[in-house]
Amino acid sequence: MTYRYRRFLGWSVLLVLSSLQVQAEGPDWYGALQPGGYLWVVTPDDSTLRVNGDYEEVTPPRTLVAFGRDESGQVTLELTTPEKGYQLWDLMLDQRNYREQRVNGVPPNTVSPSPEEQARIARDSEALRMARASVTQRDIGASMPFAWPLYGRMTGVYGSRRWYNGEPGSIHWGIDIARPTGTPVFAPADGRITLADDLFLSGKTILLDHGQQLTSSFLHLSELTVQEGDRIRQGDMIGRVGTTGRSTGPHLDWRMDWRGVRIDPALWVPDMEDVCTFEGDGDELVIVLHGLGRTPFSMNDMADALVDAGYSVCNQGYPSRDATVQMLSSYVASAVQKARAEGKQTVHFVTHSMGGILVRYYLTHSSHELDGRVVMLAPPNQGSEIVDTLEQWPGIFEQILGPAARQLSTDADSLPNQLPPLDKEIGVLAGDRSSDPWFDGLFRDDAHDGKVSVESTRLLRMTDHRVVPAGHTFIMNNNRVQEEVLSFLRYGHFLTDEMASD
Repeated sequence: MTYRYRRFLGWSVLLVLSSLQVQAEGPDWYGALQPGGYLWVVTPDDSTLRVNGDYEEVTPPRTLVAFGRDESGQVTLELTTPEKGYQLWDLMLDQRNYREQRVNGVPPNTVSPSPEEQARIARDSEALRMARASVTQRDIGASMPFAWPLYGRMTGVYGSRRWYNGEPGSIHWGIDIARPTGTPVFAPADGRITLADDLFLSGKTILLDHGQQLTSSFLHLSELTVQEGDRIRQGDMIGRVGTTGRSTGPHLDWRMDWRGVRIDPALWVPDMEDVCTFEGDGDELVIVLHGLGRTPFSMNDMADALVDAGYSVCNQGYPSRDATVQMLSSYVASAVQKARAEGKQTVHFVTHSMGGILVRYYLTHSSHELDGRVVMLAPPNQGSEIVDTLEQWPGIFEQILGPAARQLSTDADSLPNQLPPLDKEIGVLAGDRSSDPWFDGLFRDDAHDGKVSVESTRLLRMTDHRVVPAGHTFIMNNNRVQEEVLSFLRYGHFLTDEMASD
C-alpha cells in the first residue's frame, strides 16, 4: 500500500467521523457531575474561580468543588487563567433518587437517648465541628487517586433515609461495608488525623483530613490504631472494623465531607465488584491493564502466561471511554490497595497502550510503598499522533473515545508530557508493524505500530526499551513479547539476542 493511498484512506476515515461532530468542552474540569459528587477544576497560579457567582479559594494546580445530596439544576463555572483568560461553563446536575432503609435491633438508647446522653451527643458534635474546622486548604492527598479502605459486602449507601427500630431517623451519609470485627481498615488516601475518639453515636471514630477541606470519617471501629496529629499515607492501617456506637453488627461506615457538605464516597472509587480478583498463587502479583476501548479479555493471553510463570495476576478492567485518566487511575489504586490488604508486598505492572499512562499517573501521585517493576506495551508516553489528528473534531472524538483519549495528544502540555520521570524500573516494548493501515499515512515514514510511533513510546529514565515486530492491537498476544515481559519482571532487562527464541 503506497504512502499516498494510506494517507487518503486515513483522512477518509476522519472525514466520516467529522460528519458526526457534536460540541464538547475541553479538559479544564473533570469529576462526578451529580448530587453528592464533585469537580476538579484546573486552576494554575494566578487563577480565579467562581461557582454560581461565588468566588472560591483557589489551590493550584487544581481546586475541588463539591455538591450536596439535594443539589440539582444548573451549575455555572467561571474560570480565569493567565493562559486562557476567561472561560464559562453552564453545567447541569441531574436529580438523584435515594433509597429508604429500615434498620432494626439498634441499641434503644441510641434512638431515644437520655438527657445525659443527649448532652454527650452535643459534646461529640462540638468535637467533630472543631476537628473539621482544623482541616487545611493545602492539598495533602485530596487530588490523588483514592482506593477502597477495605472490601466486603455493601449494606448501606449514601443518601438513604433511615428508620431505626421503626422510628424515623436522619439521612445516612456514608457507605456501610460489612466485615468481621477486627478486619483492618486502610487509609483511602494520604491525610492527617484530626480526630480519633470514642463517640456516643458513631462509636470509635477517625476523622482524616485530606486537604482542600476534604475529610474522610470512619465510624463504629473496634480499635483505633492512630492518634490525633498523625500523618497518614495511602494504605496505612488506621483501625479495625467493629460495631461500636449505633450499630447492629460489625461494619465500617465511611463518610466524606467538603466544607460541611456531605458527599458520596462511592464516587471517589470504582464499583467494588469491578476491582479484580487474583488468579494464581505466586507470592508476587502482576496487575495487568488493557488499553483504550478494550476490556480485560484482551489481556487474557498475557495473564495466562504470567500465571503459568508462577505469578499471581490481577487482570484489572476499567471503563476507558467514560472518564479522565485522573479518575480512571483510582482503579489502579484500589487494585494495589487490595493487593496490600491480602499481603502482596511485591506488585508489578504490565500495561497495554493507555494503561501505561494510568500507571504513570498513579505512581506519580500515590504513596503506596510496594516494590515491583513495570512493563509497558506500546504506551503513548509522549502522546499519540492519532489523537493529534482526531482532536480536530473534539465532539465526535470524545463521544466515541471518551475524555481520557483527548488527554493523550503529543502537545507539550498534554497529560503524558506533563507527568514527571519515575524512579522505577520500567521497560518499554514498542511495535513497528502496523495493525491499523488506515492510519499509516498520519505517521509518514516514522516507525510505528498503527497507533503510536516508536519514538512516542520512549520515556525519560526508562530502564530498557525494545522494538519488536508486532502491531499495536495484538502486541500483548505475541509470544516474543510475552517472553520479553517475563524477562524484565524477573531480571530487570529484556532478552538478549542469544536468549530470544525467535
